Amino acid sequence: MEYTCVKMRKNEAILYAHSNNIFVKPGSHVIIETDQGLDYGTVLQMRSRNDRPADEVQGKVIRLASAEESEEISKIEELEAKAFVTCREKAKEKNLEMKLVNVKSLFDKTKIIFYFVSENRIDFRELVRDLASIFRTRIEMRQIGVRDESRMIEGYGPCGQSLCCTKFQGNFAPVSIKMAKEQNLNLNSLKISGICGRLLCCLEYEYQVYSELNQILPSQGTKVIIGDKPIYVEAVDTLKETIRVKFNDAYINVHRRELVPEGNTFRVKDSYIANLNRQHEEEPAEEPQEKLWKRNTM
Repeated sequence: MEYTCVKMRKNEAILYAHSNNIFVKPGSHVIIETDQGLDYGTVLQMRSRNDRPADEVQGKVIRLASAEESEEISKIEELEAKAFVTCREKAKEKNLEMKLVNVKSLFDKTKIIFYFVSENRIDFRELVRDLASIFRTRIEMRQIGVRDESRMIEGYGPCGQSLCCTKFQGNFAPVSIKMAKEQNLNLNSLKISGICGRLLCCLEYEYQVYSELNQILPSQGTKVIIGDKPIYVEAVDTLKETIRVKFNDAYINVHRRELVPEGNTFRVKDSYIANLNRQHEEEPAEEPQEKLWKRNTM
C-alpha cells in the first residue's frame, strides 16, 4: 500500500492518504478526499510502501491542485474570517461560555467547522441553526482540548523553536511524568510544560532514546570499581553516555565504553586509569591536580 503524508490546511492536522497512483513531490498542493468531503493540503512526504498501519491511512489523493484552485483559497479564507466573527457574536448573544479558536471551511464549501474550547458542555443547537441559515451549508461545532488550541494558534516553545505540534507532529501521544523522570529533568511543572499547560510533547518522542541509554548506563548512586576501590556514581549525562565519579579527590567523567559490567556493578577499565595516571605525570607540577582530572572526559 502506498500513501502520501499531507498537512491539511487550517487545522494543521497531518493525514496519511492513499496515493491513488498519483506521484507528488514534497511541498506540492493537493486535493484530498476525506470522510468530511474534499479538502486542500500540502504534501510533506513522498509516497511510501508498507511502513504505516492500514488503519492510519485515511482519505485519498484526488489530484494535484491547479493554479485556479490554489487561488480559490483566498476566497475560502475570507469566508472563514466572516464565519469566525459571526459565530463569536452569536455565541455572545446567547451567553454561551465557549472560546472560539478557529474556523475551517472544506475546499468544496459543503461544510464549515467551528473549533472551540470550553470547560463545560455547551448546548449550541440554536447557534448551529443560526449559522446554517446565514451560510447555507452544513455546520459542525467541534470541541477541542488545549493542546489542539495551541496547535491552531501556533507559537514558540521554551526551546525557542516553533511548537512541535505545528511543525511536524501528527496525532498527540500520551505524555506522563515518568518520561520526565527518565530524562532526569526538574519536575517543576513550569519547566516541563508547554504553552498549552500540558506536559511537553517532546518528552514523549525523546523518551525511548533516554530509556534505552539509561538501561545500559549505571544509575546515580550505583557502585563502580576503579582498581580495587569501590566508588559511587554521583551524576549521569545520558546523551553523552558518561557518568561522573569522584576519584583521588577529583571529579572525572567516564564514558560508557570505558565501563565493563561485572554482575550487579561495573568496573572502569584499567587501561583508562593508566591513561589518566600517564597524563597526570606529564602535566607540569604547578598545574592543580583538580584541573587535570576535570579535563578528561571521553
